[in-house]
Amino acid sequence: MVLCQKKKLMLRYFFGFALLMLTWSCTPSAPASSAQGKEPYFFDIAGFFNAEIKTLNKGKVKAQKTVKYNAKADHLQNLSLDYEKELAVFVHSDINKLSWREKYTADTLREAGEIRSITYKALDEQLKTQKIAISFADQQVDRIAIRNHLKSIIASTWQELEYRPLKGYQVHGKQTMRLNGVGEMGIEVEFVQ
Repeated sequence: MVLCQKKKLMLRYFFGFALLMLTWSCTPSAPASSAQGKEPYFFDIAGFFNAEIKTLNKGKVKAQKTVKYNAKADHLQNLSLDYEKELAVFVHSDINKLSWREKYTADTLREAGEIRSITYKALDEQLKTQKIAISFADQQVDRIAIRNHLKSIIASTWQELEYRPLKGYQVHGKQTMRLNGVGEMGIEVEFVQ
């Protein structure tokens, strides 16, 4: 009986998450800079996450995962994840597209000659990726936070992403649909060392 309820809960999570991802996939994403053979203009989000995906998959890093949909949550332990699928939402938030160079502001904070943080903000509210904030410690990426927004005739979707190397990541989304009201989903993953 408990197993059947867990399957139903996971199925509900899957459909909610699939709906959210389907909405995001309707927006064209920036191709990875490395595939273009050109130096990225902004911080190379796609390149960074593709390298992280290779490292995590190669190391077979296990994870603890919490999946939330509206008020319900499910906790999963000691999982082997497909990080290419798991982190695709981060890769698709890359802003390195030639036509977007003038559509973002960049603010870089330096201390003692080293970059401490870089923040990009969209000047056009129609762009999917509205903000990227990258923090550095010891000249390495310490944290990446991304805010995405997509608005259409039938739905408005906000997504907050956070990634911390060697620690884990979070994806939180809120979707308001004309017919179905508001739905919230969240994924929190902690890497098991």
